[in-house]
Amino acid sequence: MEFGAFLGEPGRMAQVAAVSPRGVPLLGSVWFLYADGRFWFSSHPGTPFAAAALRSAEVAVLVDQFEPPDTIRQVRVRGRSRVEDPDPDRVHAIYARYLGADAAAWPAFFRARATDPTWTLWSVPPDFRRRHREPRLPPDRNPLDPHRG
Repeated sequence: MEFGAFLGEPGRMAQVAAVSPRGVPLLGSVWFLYADGRFWFSSHPGTPFAAAALRSAEVAVLVDQFEPPDTIRQVRVRGRSRVEDPDPDRVHAIYARYLGADAAAWPAFFRARATDPTWTLWSVPPDFRRRHREPRLPPDRNPLDPHRG
């Protein structure tokens, strides 16, 4: 399956990871839109991810479908987050992926957020030059190694 088609499947969530300025790991499930070569998110300005975007922090984004043994698909990227100018159409597109195209049918909370300029629209352009590498343990320290004595 093509990268963009997978990311465009309705209802699929993104897992976003960042590190706070104090070194605390942050991880959350976030609604997203992949468009114009970047991941787009909308967050309350007081959230750790909006704060990360304000400081242009590097984040990791994972979008997956994990249904072994038949289906294991994932997109894992890293990139610098950044705050974008308010864009109600972009926020509407994010929400429409999860709530449907008819904004009038959305719960009032989401209708209000789609046009609320105090919420933070932020994005992450994937840095495809940096490949994600899995950490590898030596065989004698790997608890999953069947040959470990």
